Amino acid sequence: MIDDDRGIVLGVQMRLAHAGYEVHVAYDGAEGLELIRSENPDLVLLDVQMPNLDGLAVLKTLQDDPDTVTPPVIMLSASLQDRQTALDAGAHYFLTKPYRSSDLLDAVTSVFSVPAGTG
Repeated sequence: MIDDDRGIVLGVQMRLAHAGYEVHVAYDGAEGLELIRSENPDLVLLDVQMPNLDGLAVLKTLQDDPDTVTPPVIMLSASLQDRQTALDAGAHYFLTKPYRSSDLLDAVTSVFSVPAGTG
């Protein structure tokens, strides 16, 4: 989970941990890139709008790095205008803030239910 809003991070972390997922967190894009490279996560929840290095820049950096396998990415934003941009950039899903925790869990579950090579 990479988001500069600590309240959102805490809520998502608690909800996903309760559902049985291990959650690592970062509060900005640069910290998030380091986390992804060190932890090699199965999924990234990534806020679009963050100061310094935004979510779209993080996604592009991952995709351009030949030494990093880009995990599936669920992008989050309060702006519906970011939706198509995020999906065009390679995000697997987009959730508009505020979102219901059931929508978040559905998106996470769907990432893991797609057989390899079909998504």
